[in-house]
Amino acid sequence: MNTQHTFVVAMSVVAITLMVEMHLGMAIDCDSSKFEPCIQYFADGASLPTPDSPCCENIQGQPGCYCEYIKDPKIYKYVASPQAKEVGTACRVETPDPSSCSKFSGTCPPP
Repeated sequence: MNTQHTFVVAMSVVAITLMVEMHLGMAIDCDSSKFEPCIQYFADGASLPTPDSPCCENIQGQPGCYCEYIKDPKIYKYVASPQAKEVGTACRVETPDPSSCSKFSGTCPPP
């Protein structure tokens, strides 16, 4: 009976380890080129995107990438602008304060 218990515990540890490795292997790759459909929404007087727009679909598909986007010099001026919060809200994506990104690497801190 003790051998069976040890076997079950060992198999549980193996299963949990595999699940964690799979989760880490499926991390989102932050591709700042997917932000390009959003740039049009940062022009003066531009309307906000709809949640089903290519802009929103792209950034919804890359959760936690805001702080990576802000490191890209091509899109920094958009991501760090006051409109970023409005675009994020329109897309139903959390947009933290850009200053909080310096404390984190890669993933978005909580808003």
